[in-house]
Amino acid sequence: MRSIEPTEQDYAALERTLLARAAAEDRRRTLQRRVTIIGAIGLVGVAGMGAAWAVLANPVLRDNAAYCYSEPDPNSAFVTAGAPAAEAPDGTIRLQEADALDMCAAVWRIGAVGPHATQPPVDGIEYEIPPLEACLRLDGVTAVFPNEQREAHEPFCRRLGLAPND
Repeated sequence: MRSIEPTEQDYAALERTLLARAAAEDRRRTLQRRVTIIGAIGLVGVAGMGAAWAVLANPVLRDNAAYCYSEPDPNSAFVTAGAPAAEAPDGTIRLQEADALDMCAAVWRIGAVGPHATQPPVDGIEYEIPPLEACLRLDGVTAVFPNEQREAHEPFCRRLGLAPND
């Protein structure tokens, strides 16, 4: 008759198996903890850089330029339009005030952005300007989007994840 009691070799094999599993589990948890810590540090770094970008955006760009988007989507193609500059009699350069919607309308008119966009724009050809809506990006620069559906200003900007430009 055979005994159901494990032998010394069975106990030794069981011990080796349990120790190997425990060591593997310990390595897995250590690796998982390291990956989590490194990921958290990276996320904090990226968030810090994003905050710095928003706070430190060039004031001239915020006040005298606009991003003109080709579609009502912040990930769509865009061009940057800036206010014209003029030289004062004393030799200083002064930026002339320009409305973001007017700047982007001009960009749409010449075909630099939109469905007929060509780089550089073709002289003498003018394109239709869609209804445009101005929103405010996180960095403080005005973003102008086509609003073909004529959606109300505030819901339009909020849907894009941007603030209304009052």
